[in-house]
Amino acid sequence: MEKAIMDREQVRAHWRDWASKFGTALGATTRTGTAKMLEIDALARRMSAIGLGDAPAHVLEVGCGNGLNCFGLAAQFPRMQLDGIDYTAEMIDAAREAAVANGFQDRSSFRIGNALELSAASGLLAQYDVVFTDRCLINIESVELQMRAITDLAARVREGGHLIMIENSMATYDRQNHCRTLLDMPARTPAEFNLFFDETRILPHLKTLGFEVEIEDFISLHDLMLYVLVPAINGGTVDYDHPLVHAATQLSIAVSAEISSAFGAFGQGRMFVCRKP
Repeated sequence: MEKAIMDREQVRAHWRDWASKFGTALGATTRTGTAKMLEIDALARRMSAIGLGDAPAHVLEVGCGNGLNCFGLAAQFPRMQLDGIDYTAEMIDAAREAAVANGFQDRSSFRIGNALELSAASGLLAQYDVVFTDRCLINIESVELQMRAITDLAARVREGGHLIMIENSMATYDRQNHCRTLLDMPARTPAEFNLFFDETRILPHLKTLGFEVEIEDFISLHDLMLYVLVPAINGGTVDYDHPLVHAATQLSIAVSAEISSAFGAFGQGRMFVCRKP
């Protein structure tokens, strides 16, 4: 798949609708609370590992939605200053409201901005210690445009800093679907507003930008449980609140603190950790 089914304005309308419907709640960006827990845990672990624990740091999230990732990080890193941009005004309104409600308004700022027009976003720093995305770039409708966005994000990373992308990958999604077929269930298909990463093109592009790239598969056990094993015993139905999904989440967090990518590469999301030398 080289292009998403929806065009750019249809995708924007989708997220505007979700922001209007869910506001500051989890549902504005995902229906899977356990996945969000794992995403924030993965980001926080990595930022601790690269030395941001007690040091002042400037971090930019591109595609911040209603700010849940920023607030999760702010709670764990008291000296971190976070900027967030999103191309949906309703998401930014919700993020600003939540920042005040959570007491993070002094360490976070949110503004309208587009991953494809980063230079047009006012008030951003020239460079950051970390620039990150979380299921943002998969909303861009072609691989060429995804790579263009990555180039612009890379320019905002300081020397020695990191670009961290939690994005869905067709490679691991295909492995997950293969597991479903082994249990006589049909393959799933990406949402029509998504274009999952084609790693055969994205990874070479990252290397041409000079990045040292590491991939962490932090969500494999969770996704195997949610999309394969629970449906296999549940008439094919995905159950986001199944006790086994919650247990898989707790185990993934505990094991990930000790061993990276311990459960293989079967999650639809991967964390691409890109260091600029």
